[in-house]
Amino acid sequence: MGHSSGRRSLSSGITVTKLVDLYDSPMEVTVIGGYLGAGKTTLVNHLLSQATEVIAVLINDFGEINIDDKLVDSADENTITLTNGCICCSLADGYSKALDDVAKRNPRPTRLVIEASGVADPAAVAAYGHAPGMALNAVAVVADSVNLIQQLADPLVGQTVRSQLAAADVILLNKTDLAPETETVRTELDRFNSDALLVECVHSRIDLDLLFGSEVSKVPKASEAVGEYESRCHRSNQPIPRDALVELIERLPEQVQRAKGIVRVAEEPQIPMVFQLVGRRWELRALADRKNAPEGNQLVVIGPKGTVPLDWDRTLKVED
Repeated sequence: MGHSSGRRSLSSGITVTKLVDLYDSPMEVTVIGGYLGAGKTTLVNHLLSQATEVIAVLINDFGEINIDDKLVDSADENTITLTNGCICCSLADGYSKALDDVAKRNPRPTRLVIEASGVADPAAVAAYGHAPGMALNAVAVVADSVNLIQQLADPLVGQTVRSQLAAADVILLNKTDLAPETETVRTELDRFNSDALLVECVHSRIDLDLLFGSEVSKVPKASEAVGEYESRCHRSNQPIPRDALVELIERLPEQVQRAKGIVRVAEEPQIPMVFQLVGRRWELRALADRKNAPEGNQLVVIGPKGTVPLDWDRTLKVED
């Protein structure tokens, strides 16, 4: 994993958007972690209420979840069917069986959200995002801005909270409306994970495009939108030199919060590679499911409105 430079963070409201996937062969996996009471289930409810695609949700202990009644269509012992076509399953029978059950659903979900328990290590859960037919999107950890400092200092829970924060690609600093000031909390978060994208939020509300790395197509909803994002795409056919990709990362403005896609690098053109940038963290890894990989290169970058240059991808433009 490589890094660009500079802490990236923003205060986020909600911009309601249409989610557009750049590639749809693997099922994208997003892991939600965070200590007890931080707001993980609230985040799950937000994702389900805003989703415009079929999302499957897995949760460690069925007793911990409280899906909003307005979203529930029917329920059985281990599964809730939701009105928007999403499903929510317990993990009583283990991850492997649950993943297999989700993969067999018809229609097959395009995304899988796994809510880890409040004392779990989300890094361990994220390993399931590399299973056949899956692609890890990001690890999002919800932090309670009111209680985080006390939790970190607690000899019984401090190590658990620190480990969770260290595993995050995205940290949602939640309940900021209840915190008198967040500067001390932000300083502590920087100590444990300065590379993660830090998003300050209330009621675990985060822009879904920012979390999932999807192309932004705005649907105005002024009553909730206190922040707006824009996205730009790159599509090309010829393999991209690795140095050109690294230069792109180094040249991206600090305000660009997210980049994602499939590329073929000139050094290994036969292998489709997944590219991910979240905050300062970025990685390039082989696509697990290569049978249905798209041709050429497909990338999207996302940042607050007015921050993504028109020529952001100039280093990638190889003569086709």
